[in-house]
Amino acid sequence: MNVLAVGDPATDVYVEKGNNFLGRFEKQTGIHVIFNIVKWSEYYSTLLKSFQEYKYDILMVAGHLWLHEFVNKGYLQKLSGDFEETYDYEDILPSIRREIELNHDKYLVPSFCDGHILLYRKSQLNQELTEVVSTDEMIQVVKNNSEKHKETFVLKAHPSEIFLDFLPYLRNEGIDAFDGNGLPLFNTSAGCIALQKYIDMKKYCAKEVASFGNEEVLEAIQRDQCKLGVSWGGQLGQIMNERCLNPDDIGFAALETSWNVTWSFGINHLCTDQASAERLLQYLTSKEIDQVVGAYCGNPTRRSSFLAGQRKFRWYPVLLQMLERAKPLPHLPNTGQLIGKVTEEIVKAFNNELTPEQALEQAAHKIMLA
Repeated sequence: MNVLAVGDPATDVYVEKGNNFLGRFEKQTGIHVIFNIVKWSEYYSTLLKSFQEYKYDILMVAGHLWLHEFVNKGYLQKLSGDFEETYDYEDILPSIRREIELNHDKYLVPSFCDGHILLYRKSQLNQELTEVVSTDEMIQVVKNNSEKHKETFVLKAHPSEIFLDFLPYLRNEGIDAFDGNGLPLFNTSAGCIALQKYIDMKKYCAKEVASFGNEEVLEAIQRDQCKLGVSWGGQLGQIMNERCLNPDDIGFAALETSWNVTWSFGINHLCTDQASAERLLQYLTSKEIDQVVGAYCGNPTRRSSFLAGQRKFRWYPVLLQMLERAKPLPHLPNTGQLIGKVTEEIVKAFNNELTPEQALEQAAHKIMLA
């Protein structure tokens, strides 16, 4: 049984020798598993190729971002829903269950979540933060605590991340990126205000911030190179590991307009042994393994895992708040393509090649022509 997984701290846990997850499964079932991890920058193209050339039985899918498209194209097998009693499907958080189902049918089972979480150095701020903040409140905190000799903030402005990093700012102005038909909602005065606010945060960041992705943001927060930064819930376990400087000084807040995606396992339509594939899916996302994955990456998917770990992992209560309020993008058959068109233009605005107005208008024009 071959598995394709996205390169992320959360997926490393499945192949760690100390856990021996795959070895234990093979001993129990006789099914040999090869777990392949592909880095994020190459993942989507590898995934699409996998639907045409049979190499992988099980694939990781970015929840609502791709589910509608892949189901419409017949790329995923519908799960039987015949879960073992000990699996306890209802233990998966309701917001996550809504993301991995489509038209009441089950296609995915969850591995880990990535939603917006603000991390900050408590001792370096001149004010206290609540557990939920708006982007406007966050901006004001950054301004109130900026210093010339130290970068105050960190953005995730790499082209692979910038759209989702910007999305909470857009929603803070009362609009979303797309409507239920995939038409643009961002090319308005409110959208321009949001993008300008996002771009203005550059002055509080390192000069190289346009190239910052997950690893750079992790390093900046972990090594005390900034006072505040927004990262993914699925990165918190690694940010807060033994390499973190003064971890007790880090506080957590959910963004009022957070977005979340649940990375999940599904079965390739080319898979010839659905029964064995479903058996592996239930094992990889069981209660026991969800607790281990959650502890390692920082963001489990089951209520029982949050309850079991809330004393040890201080950010779990904030993550629960984020997951309860996070709003997904609409289930669309072409979400990835839409995000790509917007990303191309907002990167130009971030690099001062276009004004926010020009960037959003050009992005909308590209979408309408498609």
